Amino acid sequence: MSQSKSDAQQHPSKRRAKHAVVMVLGDIGRSPRMQYHTHSLLEEGHYVTLIGYAGEGLIPPLESALTSTTNDASTHRKPSYHGHLHVLRMSPYQPPKTNLLYRLLYYPLRLLSLLHCVIYTLWIQLNRVPHTTIPVDVILVQNPPSVPTLLLAYLYCVWQGIWRRHRPRLVIDWHNLGYTMFEPPDPKASRNSRAFFVQKSIRKLAEWYEKKMAPLADAHLTVTQAMEVWLGENFHVHGERVKVLYDKPPLMFQPTNVEDQHELFTRLNLE
Repeated sequence: MSQSKSDAQQHPSKRRAKHAVVMVLGDIGRSPRMQYHTHSLLEEGHYVTLIGYAGEGLIPPLESALTSTTNDASTHRKPSYHGHLHVLRMSPYQPPKTNLLYRLLYYPLRLLSLLHCVIYTLWIQLNRVPHTTIPVDVILVQNPPSVPTLLLAYLYCVWQGIWRRHRPRLVIDWHNLGYTMFEPPDPKASRNSRAFFVQKSIRKLAEWYEKKMAPLADAHLTVTQAMEVWLGENFHVHGERVKVLYDKPPLMFQPTNVEDQHELFTRLNLE
């Protein structure tokens, strides 16, 4: 048994390939950390479904791993994990703020749109990806934003545990705190205004929601040790469930050689 376990550690390809869902409630192309998580999972031989907003393109290693890549000229350069990545992009409704009515309804309309997009993506579109036959083993969620991502991701894990008898693990990658996105206006300028009261109430509700959802996750990643300590003291999330994972550039980022520097400075007329 120990020998087979050792072989599996030395040869990742011998382990069962898992299916990870990486979710970003934002433009995927503008979320480098989550893309690096995706790249690391692919290099370990796993399948990944990357979920986020439509927008910017992906980093080159992920573009070459897409299941939809059909460029025959680049066949010899395709990585071993080509076809292991599938991307689901969402386009939630962005309510305008052109008049008082829209400003009053902005948060309800935005929330309804996000609920529809995330529910449709997790419960409908995710069942149609090429590697659907492999049950989802883990959902890695970027936070913030936390509303409604944390709740829906948790409910999806519970639902999969009931329906497929295989409950995915929920992992939160804490970039910051979601409730701080609802910071009220300057109290000195708006203490008696309705906007200040509404925004402060929303912030309190968001903080309560995030505090309740955090302990429901199976594991947590933080970008700093200070965030790890803060989560333990305020959200009661600590111990082996929390790991600090510092940002660092992947291997594709290399120092620029002299020739490339010369060409760049020539084009910029900086020499």
